[in-house]
Amino acid sequence: MNRRDLLKAFVGGAASVGFVNLTGTTLLADDAKNTNEPININANEGKGMKYDNDFFYKDGVFQQDKAFQAYYEMFEEMNYSIADSLRSNPNFWVADFGLGDFAHVGMGGIFFFNDKEFRYFGHDIYLLPGQMIPEHRHEAAEGLPAKHEAWQVRHGSIYNFSFGGEKTPQVLAMLPKSQLDANAISCYNYKYMTVGDQDRLGELCAPHFMMAGSEGAVVTEYACYHSMDGLKFTNPKAHP
Repeated sequence: MNRRDLLKAFVGGAASVGFVNLTGTTLLADDAKNTNEPININANEGKGMKYDNDFFYKDGVFQQDKAFQAYYEMFEEMNYSIADSLRSNPNFWVADFGLGDFAHVGMGGIFFFNDKEFRYFGHDIYLLPGQMIPEHRHEAAEGLPAKHEAWQVRHGSIYNFSFGGEKTPQVLAMLPKSQLDANAISCYNYKYMTVGDQDRLGELCAPHFMMAGSEGAVVTEYACYHSMDGLKFTNPKAHP
């Protein structure tokens, strides 16, 4: 079942693609992490990543079971507790967003809450080493304001990208070629976040995304109601 179907089926429940800080403002407790740092990411050399796109696709079709396998392996390597209920939870999903580059662009997640009436949302985000969530923004939809969100890193690390920043060789080298070639990235400003770090959306409706560090990442997202209708990707080929 894909994310859009899960959103429809999960009454009082969940959905999201959640992500990063959107301004240059200091929002982290540790200001030292609020600056661009040297990056050395190879998506196929992280502790939890041993697969390329050949592993995730068969005859051009995304193999969800292979994606789940990769995330379970990452959880074990980062000592993230995997209860049997996680493996069997029907709200645990994986997505390549129709982009055919899951080794570099995609995510997994589990829905906890997405309550339209009371406007709250809870979600865990899973990213393989070096894996990027497609750049996106949230707009007002379904008669509600644009989604506002915040994140807390539970395991691993992320690069939290927000609007602006310089297209330096250092930053360009870390971003997936498939998204650069598609002109699907406008955010080059980032914060590096590790376990325990927290950040939040700085400006509504602005583009943003996050990308995992070399060990992958588990990130908890807190937000108001998430509408799939309000989710807009920079890459026109991307879809939930």
